[in-house]
Amino acid sequence: MRLPGWRALAGRLAVVLCAAQPGLPALAAPQLDLTVKLEPAQGSLSAQALIALPAHEAIDLRIDARHRITSMQLDGGALRASTEGGLQRIRIAAAKQPRRLELRWAIRADAPDAAASHRDTLTAFAPQIGEAGSFLPAGGAWYPLPFDGAGPLLHRYRLTVDLPAAQRALAPGDRQLDTVRDGRRTVRFDMAQDSEGADLMAGPWVEAERSVRSIDGRTLTLATLFHPDIADQAEGYLDAAASHLARIEQTLGAYPYSRFSIASSPTPTGFGMAGLTYLGVDVLRLPFIRHTSLPHEILHNWWGNGVYLALTGGNWSEGLTTFMADYALREASQGEDGARAMRLDWLRGLSALSPAAQGRLADFGGRTHDASQAIGYHKAALVFLMLRDTLGATAFDSALRDFWQTHRHRRAGWPDLRAAFEHASGRDLGRHFALWVNGSGLAAPTIAGAVAGPDGLTVTLQQPAPHYPLAVPLHVRISGETRVEQVALQGAQARVSLPLTAGCAELALDPDFRLARRLAPGEAPPVLREATLDDTLGLTVLGDERLATAARTLTAQWLDRAPGAIDAAQPPGRASRMVIGSFAAIDGWLARHRLPARDRDGEVVAWAMRAPAGGTLALVAARDADALTRATRALPHYGQQGWVTLAGGRAAARGQWPAATAWTKVCVR
Repeated sequence: MRLPGWRALAGRLAVVLCAAQPGLPALAAPQLDLTVKLEPAQGSLSAQALIALPAHEAIDLRIDARHRITSMQLDGGALRASTEGGLQRIRIAAAKQPRRLELRWAIRADAPDAAASHRDTLTAFAPQIGEAGSFLPAGGAWYPLPFDGAGPLLHRYRLTVDLPAAQRALAPGDRQLDTVRDGRRTVRFDMAQDSEGADLMAGPWVEAERSVRSIDGRTLTLATLFHPDIADQAEGYLDAAASHLARIEQTLGAYPYSRFSIASSPTPTGFGMAGLTYLGVDVLRLPFIRHTSLPHEILHNWWGNGVYLALTGGNWSEGLTTFMADYALREASQGEDGARAMRLDWLRGLSALSPAAQGRLADFGGRTHDASQAIGYHKAALVFLMLRDTLGATAFDSALRDFWQTHRHRRAGWPDLRAAFEHASGRDLGRHFALWVNGSGLAAPTIAGAVAGPDGLTVTLQQPAPHYPLAVPLHVRISGETRVEQVALQGAQARVSLPLTAGCAELALDPDFRLARRLAPGEAPPVLREATLDDTLGLTVLGDERLATAARTLTAQWLDRAPGAIDAAQPPGRASRMVIGSFAAIDGWLARHRLPARDRDGEVVAWAMRAPAGGTLALVAARDADALTRATRALPHYGQQGWVTLAGGRAAARGQWPAATAWTKVCVR
């Protein structure tokens, strides 16, 4: 995922920005010269910023209030900052002549918490400084960030880092210097393009590099900066990065930076910044990451870290990156069957969200929990898929290339994407974007009926309000042969005539899951995520206090909100429920409520089941409390599965219940 630092900072500054006086002129790419001395063993950083202020320009700087400013001078004269909303604010009015601001400050920070979960890292922007790794995201305002009256300003910088020789440093920008002298290392990064800021990372890394040729003839540097215990993975990651980068360049054009670095973090981060990605050590060990997360983060150098997000109106980059990286790779590597399985997984998660949880794409800022991922990543990816299906791949790809060339290193939003697609296709897409981006929810088309007539079979499709503009794939099977009718469903109803004068036809609406629609009850077998994403989920815990404590820890890691308790005697109904207990307790509960028995063994077994009344059950049976505790970190990663067994805290086997297309049979006599 793209590091959502600016959006996090903008949220913290909302009160301050509302109080800002109007009329501050917008600065065109302010330039900062930052010099940093990092001491990981002491958890400290000292820094200096030199900012040249041109004549007739005002600037408003913000730095975290927890950092100690040791000196601040404007043209040699002392200056003071005010503190508002957890930030120190330095406001300098426009002057007739150029001015020079010098600021010095110090930071004390805790070392990264190795026990942190991935969810913990999504919203943690306080600096972390330690020998195992240091991370100072720009969104945490570790240095003075420039603002005007509208919000944070894109800016350019030079960052020089002095740190122990055993450590290496990384930040967005061209690395112009990396030297070692007298036990200290000096590294300098120059960001010559307008950027969202300097995210600073450091660690006891082993570096490996490779040169590759860009599509425009430039020499690019690929690099890994890995902790010593995973340094042997460097070659595999460099191979994969070279392959993914070349593929993306073929679609979108030349890579926008001179380097791409993959750095390891002591915590389970998964971030992409301009020219780099910062992934947890344990994440990088997983063999599939170089073919899933890695291409996603590389593509963010075009979407999100190449074209930046508008300050309002929603984060489009995660959905577009998911569609062009995760989904495109699934299409290429596993064909239509694999792509269909991914679409079905997206729709399962989206259909599990209650109407109240169906947020708007225009409100999505970044992933903070599973529900937000379902909206901002998966629903958005389906919206782009529907656009490609409607406009055709040629117009779709042309629009994105034009969007890239027009907005690179500038901010852009959903309206800019709409303009690009309209220009490439010659179509008015106002209604499409109004409903899918500014509206919430999913479409719910159905087959309302089929009537035989003298000219064949007339099939009626319908959908409830709001009436989404849909190109509905209606699959028609006659005498064992299947064809697809694309039915334009723009309002409440649409009809299509099929040439059937005698015999029977079988009909299926979107059986390949190409529409962002709510799955019908029973259309797909349940997966664990259907229950865990339901914000009305209840919880039943069966077992002693030790097991109950382990269950509470698991649900805190897994669920977006604390579920309400449900007594074990209450039979499952239409609402979703999670049931956690020992093997014996779970087996007894299933028998008591006349539900199918558990058919798998392991230290921990989790599976999804549909209750007779329609509710989705997520069942977790454990050998004992210790086994459940060992499974706590792994289990939340298997929500897309129908069942999973774990041993030693790792998945031993997993799978999904087979799905079958529901066909409607219609006969003409």
